[in-house]
Amino acid sequence: DRIYAAPGLRGDLWLAAFDGLYRAVPSPDAHAVSVPFTQLPGVDEIHAFGFGKAAPGKSYPALYLVGTVRGQPGIFRSTDKAQTWARINDDQHQWGLVLQIAGDPRIFGRVYVGTHGRGVFYGDPAKR
Repeated sequence: DRIYAAPGLRGDLWLAAFDGLYRAVPSPDAHAVSVPFTQLPGVDEIHAFGFGKAAPGKSYPALYLVGTVRGQPGIFRSTDKAQTWARINDDQHQWGLVLQIAGDPRIFGRVYVGTHGRGVFYGDPAKR
């Protein structure tokens, strides 16, 4: 389990736990001592979590995770604060145990994946 601060956003915290994803949104009260974490639906299991550049037309950073979403294992991206997830790998592109993931902070959609013993890979969105 690990806590992540959303880049550039004061008090916006994410907790990537093995059993799900949780978020604590900052309180409008600047003097609040603690903010509760709320579990977000759909994420069953997490092995890695990270942020990347926001999608075109969006202001919030893209979210990336390695794990299981709604029963489907894979690598996922969300562009709407974890309300929905899109699988960004396929059954032909899996690298065993993946414990690190980070989106590029300057290029939307580029993602870096650190594998356990197979190196570091990066990918860009497929041209359609």
